[in-house]
Amino acid sequence: MSARGAVSPSRSLETAPQEARQIIRRFLSEDEEAAWQGLLESREALVRTLDERLLAEHQLSLGTVEALMHIAHAEEGTIAVSELARLLDLSPSHVSRVVIDLERKGWVERQRSSKDSRSTRARLTDAGRRQLLEAAPTYLSAIRELLFEGLNEREVKQLVRIWERIRSARESAQGDQQ
Repeated sequence: MSARGAVSPSRSLETAPQEARQIIRRFLSEDEEAAWQGLLESREALVRTLDERLLAEHQLSLGTVEALMHIAHAEEGTIAVSELARLLDLSPSHVSRVVIDLERKGWVERQRSSKDSRSTRARLTDAGRRQLLEAAPTYLSAIRELLFEGLNEREVKQLVRIWERIRSARESAQGDQQ
């Protein structure tokens, strides 16, 4: 301790990991923490690798490919920019700029919603569909390599069940809050 009774900076650094561990243990068991860290590390590795490979092989960012995928899978062939923003977890203004950029490249057409004139919808063009189909093998093979190659069929099915339980619990909790 210093003359004023405060813990010296070097002493607080020595105990920081122990104090952090105590805080974590109040909320997460060791296994829960390991599962959480595994999820974060896997997500980071997957996002980084997908983006690197898509840029290197197709000059497309992961965000662009995900936007094209969501538009391609939209019911009736179009999607509201606001819905696309929700799916991409980005702001509507950011996604509006993305869609404008995709339109400039000829991969997307923007159109006003027939139901709400304030809403803009995006539709994939044939050129956009070709672009997506060219990038899909890179995208999907990286997912297989990084997530599934180390698992057997039973483990993949178990992973699906785990994600379904997590989703169900989350949706149930959200329903209780409303």
